[in-house]
Amino acid sequence: MKSTLPPAVLVLLSLLLPAHAQERTQYVSDIITLTLRDAPSNDATYVGSIKSGDRVTLLESLGEQSFARIRTEDGREAWVTARYLTDEPAARDALNDVRRELNEARTRIRELESRLGEAQSTLEQARPALELAGENDQLRAQIDALQRSAEEAQQRVNEHKARRRTMLTGAGLVGTGIIFGLILPWILRSNRRRRWGDF
Repeated sequence: MKSTLPPAVLVLLSLLLPAHAQERTQYVSDIITLTLRDAPSNDATYVGSIKSGDRVTLLESLGEQSFARIRTEDGREAWVTARYLTDEPAARDALNDVRRELNEARTRIRELESRLGEAQSTLEQARPALELAGENDQLRAQIDALQRSAEEAQQRVNEHKARRRTMLTGAGLVGTGIIFGLILPWILRSNRRRRWGDF
């Protein structure tokens, strides 16, 4: 559809409309082919075309329902209908990216599963050693308990020996005292008889 406005008015309008000067990457949305023109007008000269999924750099926009000046990947600058540009890549390209990422994820999962299998195999091989280590810990604990019991028993034996020595010493003293208590009077009587016998 041709515009009824003269080209000079269109250029003036394009200068008056707010333009976005920040450059950013955009994509041609999921449509067919988009015409490149040398000015922001439907009747401007055709300079080429781009297709869905092509990456372009947005240089200037006259509004979403108007035109946008872009730079193509091969360096051409031209005007296109702004509403066909989007911040997201075409669904086909996005799908290809997702498929690639999915394949990479599957490969990574296979690698991780392989490593997990190797780790489980290693663990199975190490299980007897781990069980022995556990049994060794139990045996060490039992040995420690037995050593403590033996030390306590030895201490009790030493205490009994000390008591026995004390009792034997005491019994020896008592026995000696009894013996002296029985013999001494007899000796004294014998000495007296001798003395009396001398007279």
